[in-house]
Amino acid sequence: MVFLKEDGNLDIERINQLPIEEYMKMIGELSDEQLIQYDSTFPKNDGTQHTTPIMVDYTLEDEIKRGGVILKDYLKEKMKKYGIEKR
Repeated sequence: MVFLKEDGNLDIERINQLPIEEYMKMIGELSDEQLIQYDSTFPKNDGTQHTTPIMVDYTLEDEIKRGGVILKDYLKEKMKKYGIEKR
């Protein structure tokens, strides 16, 4: 379900207040045009902005059990599978 205002535009404030799981599901449901509209609301990063942490109530081990991966291990596996050597 995509949150829209009465004028048909995305309700950015409401989307940004969703819990992380619902937010990720919502972003996955956006059309290409809606995603472009959503991305256009972000300020340009001029190198002075820092990463914003997202607090969750589960551990890394829980996330791995749910299907999450550690990027380093994933890339290592794919490089081995496709015969790509480190530079």
